Formats: sequence, structure tokens, C-alpha cells
Amino acid sequence: MTNMGCRVSLPSVQNFLLILLFTALVPFAAWTQRVAVAVSSTESGAAQITFSDGSKTAVPKEPGQVSITDAVIAPDGSVGWLAEFSIDGVGYPVAQELILWQAGKPIRRFSDDQFFYSWAFYARGAQVAYHVGPLHGESKSHCELHDVASGRLVTQWDGDLDTRNNRPAWTLGLTH
Repeated sequence: MTNMGCRVSLPSVQNFLLILLFTALVPFAAWTQRVAVAVSSTESGAAQITFSDGSKTAVPKEPGQVSITDAVIAPDGSVGWLAEFSIDGVGYPVAQELILWQAGKPIRRFSDDQFFYSWAFYARGAQVAYHVGPLHGESKSHCELHDVASGRLVTQWDGDLDTRNNRPAWTLGLTH
């Protein structure tokens, strides 16, 4: 293609137009979005999230929280951990709350009258499964599956986590 002595090749114009179209369709925020890559505990016991760009943010502790454990990053970018608390008469911290965090803020908290043994994201982060029970002497595992967006209980199961027989698929990531 020639225009007043200037020669422009057709493929370079097409490439330019494709790049222009792509930048118009993909929001700038998607290019700069930080992705959580690690979760750790600060010296004070708060959760600290490390992002793909190297930056870190500390999430304020819950009242009485002494540490975190079992931090997990879901495929959708959500982050979760068990918050541990000191209990009178118990010589170690115990997990009493599951905290889910996304895009700079806690999005859901789960607590129970009993203690958290384990938990896992399910359905690519859209659901969360957890196992709760007494501190000692559990005769049967109590597990629940919740929707993350609403907090709604989807289903629950009581059974033996030590066997794979007759166990729902969503409990396979849970342990004692």
C-alpha cells in the first residue's frame, strides 16, 4: 500500500489494529492485578500475604488470635487460613476460625462450637469444606461444605475420614 511515497505494509497495519483492539477489550486492572503466591504468619501471629510482584500485606488479627495455620491459596486467587487462639487449660493454640480473604479484604469467616481439624477449597475456590470436632475423643468426623459467596451450608457428612469408602468426594482433602 502506498500513500504519497510512504510505504506501509498491510500486515503491520493489521498487527497494530489487533493490538489496539486487545488493549481496548482487556481492562488495565487485569494487567496490573496482584496475585497471591504465599501466606505466612508474622511474628505477632497475623497472616501475611505475599503477592507475585513481591509486595506483602499483613491482615489484622482477630481479637485473641495468637497464630495462623493451614494457609491455602485457591485457583481463583482466594486465600484462606485457620486462626488459632489460646484456650485456658490447653497448652497449645487451637484453630477456632476459618478466614477467607480476597482482593484486599476478608470475604467470609466460619466458626463452630468445636475446633477445626482441617479444611480445603473445593470447586476451584467457590466452595470450602472443613472438618470440626472436639479437642480429644472424636468418635465420628463431622464435615461441612459451604458456598463461599453466601456462606450457605451446601451439605454435611458424619463418618470416618480414615477410609475412602462411602466418603463424599468433597471430603477427600480433609484429615484429622
